[in-house]
Amino acid sequence: MSLVKIGVTMVFIPTPVKSQKSQASGGEKVSIVALNRESIPRATALSLHLGLEGLCDSKVASGLVLEVSQSRLGLRDYSQHRSRALTVDSAGRRYPSAGKDLLSRALGKHCHSVIDATAGFGSDTFDFVRRGKQVCAIERVVMVAMMLEEAAEEFQLRQRDGEIRVVCGDAIDEIRVQRSADVIFLDPMFPDRGRQSAQPRKAQQMLRRLAGEDPDASTLFQVARQHARKRVIVKRPRNAPPLGDAPDIMHKGKSVRYDIYLTGRTSR
Repeated sequence: MSLVKIGVTMVFIPTPVKSQKSQASGGEKVSIVALNRESIPRATALSLHLGLEGLCDSKVASGLVLEVSQSRLGLRDYSQHRSRALTVDSAGRRYPSAGKDLLSRALGKHCHSVIDATAGFGSDTFDFVRRGKQVCAIERVVMVAMMLEEAAEEFQLRQRDGEIRVVCGDAIDEIRVQRSADVIFLDPMFPDRGRQSAQPRKAQQMLRRLAGEDPDASTLFQVARQHARKRVIVKRPRNAPPLGDAPDIMHKGKSVRYDIYLTGRTSR
């Protein structure tokens, strides 16, 4: 863990063997490409850390590829020749109109800490930190967690409030051992979500290809309800069925819905 004077903390915890079970079930193989000569040492070290078979020549690479430079990591689908690399954008801001900040309403007035149990590429994670929350971001796909870690390091140079901790592991296990939080946030991925996804489509597709299917969403939801101090928030496509029973509170937008489940230890 590294404490930064500007108030942002970032820690990366390597994935233990038990937390790799989901990634081993159906995840697509990824190649690593160094974008220039100077990035070869870094790309080689990442390849060894991830247990991959060395580096791949960009001229013969296919499928999902982790592009490594000295300044960034990016995922690109080489089967689509005009595709762009997907990177973690910690600088992207949301500007909801007055009275329509659904996420703020979902978090409640007395939320100080959040566990983002399905962090993915961090779009919600960094939004929580910008709101001044103490955030534990959990991501089970090692490669994605590494990209999130790198973005967090850059983010902490700009951010003045909040705290972020990046944890690589299975959220079902990690929620039980991390510091408790006021809110546990879930944006689960389902096999049949398709175009109804509440996440950006490209990011959602990449996550699915890396992680395989996600059959544990119901278990994760129950664990979250047992450990959240105040509430569990489930981010859903607007017209999708609830993840569990009927929520206590519901906030609907044009394409996204936030289902809130109170834990019984706080008021609305």
